[in-house]
Amino acid sequence: MAESGIVSAPLRWGILGPGRIARQWVEGLRDTSDRLIAVGSRDRDVARRAADEFGADRSGSYDDVLADPDVEAVYISLPNSMHAEWTVRAAQAGKHILCEKPLAPTPAECERVVAAGASRGVHLVEAFMYRYHPRWQAVWRAIEADRIGPIRLLRAMFGYSMGADRSTDIRLNPTLAGGAIQDVGCYCVNVARWFLGEPDDVRGFALDRRDAGVDTHSAAVTRHGDAMAELACTFDGPMGQAVEIVGERGRIDIPIAFVVRGEAKLTITDQRGEDREVFPAMNQYGLEIQAFHALVRADAPSLTPGSDAIATQRVIAAWQANQ
Repeated sequence: MAESGIVSAPLRWGILGPGRIARQWVEGLRDTSDRLIAVGSRDRDVARRAADEFGADRSGSYDDVLADPDVEAVYISLPNSMHAEWTVRAAQAGKHILCEKPLAPTPAECERVVAAGASRGVHLVEAFMYRYHPRWQAVWRAIEADRIGPIRLLRAMFGYSMGADRSTDIRLNPTLAGGAIQDVGCYCVNVARWFLGEPDDVRGFALDRRDAGVDTHSAAVTRHGDAMAELACTFDGPMGQAVEIVGERGRIDIPIAFVVRGEAKLTITDQRGEDREVFPAMNQYGLEIQAFHALVRADAPSLTPGSDAIATQRVIAAWQANQ
């Protein structure tokens, strides 16, 4: 068992890719005892400015961060197509890794990344921060208490309107592994697998123009034994984000299911009536970082290990192939 002083010692972080999501992640880091000490970017001036903004002492290239002996863990927030390369490099440098989803944009690349982490004995986690919110623990308690009976259907949607000017958005760049499925549809796949297990069959549909060279509006139906999931994602309209879990005797509704910044709500409807729970505002990134800290310092279990990323990408690959 780890000594308490070691468990409580702040984890020293570096960031690869100081973009929009990294800024949100740093806000979560400030809610923890961990420290950001280095920021890496392909542009050293960008890295320096971000380090000043984030409160880090050091800045430089991606390689500079990985070569820093004081950096224990790295948060990778690069374009999707760069995740595999830099996660492998981070593993080879002996760093523990929290990589933004997707860990890699294909099952084969995910397998390579996971193997690299295992070979160096580092912890590797895919950053699905929503799983760490206590609202989802309440969902699991209701299911395990048999409040709604056996699950028969899960519906998950996540989408938004990207707007008219799409010319420079990396999420629409096919060479950077863009597309709505990898950006937001992956959340729908992840939550379906979490509650229903691995699917027996995946049927995908695409209703987009594909003028950008990537999917922008897609849906899928997956079968999981006696249950199924209906998944939808888009860049083309204000779809919002929600999950509904339907059992034989009731259902659970989770609005603003994945990226919630204020109060989080949950409604359970069963034979006893309707119960509503409200959870106070909390930073999901901070909760994710705290869980990662416990994983590294005390070998606590991970909700989204690398092996989970492989399974998610297998479903996504089937979705993309069958649409």
